[in-house]
Amino acid sequence: MVISSTFSRGLRTATIVGLAAATPIALAACEAKSDSEGAITVTSTDDGCTLSTSEAQTGQVNFEVKNSGAKVTEFYIYAQNNRVLGEVENIGPGLTGKLGVEIVEPGTYTVACKPGMVGSGIRQDLKVTGEKKAKSEAPADVEAAKARYLEYVRGQVDALVAQTDTFVNAVKSGDLETARNTFGQVRTSWERVEPVAESFPDLDPLIDMRWDDTEDGKVEFTGFHRIERFLFPPQASQIGEAEGQISPADAADAKVKDTKDQIAKIADGLLANVKVLQTEINKDDFVFETQSFVKGPQALVDEIAATKVGGEEDRYSHTDLWDFAANIDGAETLIAEMQPMISKSSPELMNKITQQFEAIRSAINALREGDGYRSYDKVDAATRRDLSDKIDALSASLSQVPGIVLQK
Repeated sequence: MVISSTFSRGLRTATIVGLAAATPIALAACEAKSDSEGAITVTSTDDGCTLSTSEAQTGQVNFEVKNSGAKVTEFYIYAQNNRVLGEVENIGPGLTGKLGVEIVEPGTYTVACKPGMVGSGIRQDLKVTGEKKAKSEAPADVEAAKARYLEYVRGQVDALVAQTDTFVNAVKSGDLETARNTFGQVRTSWERVEPVAESFPDLDPLIDMRWDDTEDGKVEFTGFHRIERFLFPPQASQIGEAEGQISPADAADAKVKDTKDQIAKIADGLLANVKVLQTEINKDDFVFETQSFVKGPQALVDEIAATKVGGEEDRYSHTDLWDFAANIDGAETLIAEMQPMISKSSPELMNKITQQFEAIRSAINALREGDGYRSYDKVDAATRRDLSDKIDALSASLSQVPGIVLQK
């Protein structure tokens, strides 16, 4: 039973395969076995990450990641420059995720399991040997569409820097009402291009980490959501362990650390980091992988389904609907670039995708209030479920896009 597919961050090719029922949970790492198709099998537990082999040959390298722990896990492969080559996320206990990565140069790479989807993960080396190979070429129309989309990404990151500058100035000058009113909007450009922006694993957490990534405060809480917590201090009624609530440890940390001086430093750091992102993406040699492009639309809608629809993303401000709308904006832009290729091979699928985007857009627009959106804590469970169902249906359609546009 396939329950979800592809990636939501960076350069990744992933499929998550569900089991009819969760397998018994093992809290310690267990031995991995090679699979019949030559994939490197990975066993992720709550405290271990075991590979069937730490060596591979240049070319297509496949991984089969089994979660034998109690926490939802992720698996990453990084290139020598710490750039994400591939990733599979949201592998629930008892489930198996598949990841395929094209590695064309020999060398030492890093792989990591992230039980709980927080921190830098449990890392180890993967030694790749063999001859250097030419990278697979995408069809010419795909390459042209990628080039156009890259200009869109660069424009969005330029806007992100400009809006973050204004936002940071409001925070530091004490104009907190303006900062609160613009918090949802300032994140829009980031959310539109999130899969590309998150392919920088050092910058991504500094800009967009959540409290859950701090290991209960052991790692410094930085970026947008730290400032969000300062602007919308946790209230007693919001504190708890349920989905979308603020944990007691988070609230206690806010009470001690969210001072004006500390937040000014965090704000300066946020602006500096989005400027670094801008510099990196504008470099002439910035590589935007084809897999990231063709799987990007599904990645963006899966961001909503997997980690946002419960309200955990913007748990202090409840501005989640701004993020949802921005993720849909980004996904629609990607599909618009690929529309001629999709329509040529499958006009029925293109029509279906168009209708599904319209349905989601209508559902989000129905929750608009004034110049923004309804506070997400005021959106009832039935409406959230309806939105989630629409997103799941669109995701299933978008999963067919890579196969269509990459066919030769």
